Amino acid sequence: MPGAIKLIGKIEEGLMPTEKIVRVEDAEGGIEEIPVSSRSIDDGKLVASEIGRLEDKVLIELPRESASGRWRIWVKQSTVLA
Repeated sequence: MPGAIKLIGKIEEGLMPTEKIVRVEDAEGGIEEIPVSSRSIDDGKLVASEIGRLEDKVLIELPRESASGRWRIWVKQSTVLA
């Protein structure tokens, strides 16, 4: 069911005090690096939007464009918290 979710990833400090860098593993095992506002982090997880599901994968819309230029990525269902 589409809606807001929390995504597990590695969170690091960004270039500014209000920025964080989140590294998320995609469904194929690659890493997406997403620079986000600290407000996009809740309880140590990245807040994003679920677009849809297919088998054990979830299509996620990121709060900001990733370093590779993507706004949406497929992730494993195990990295998503409702």
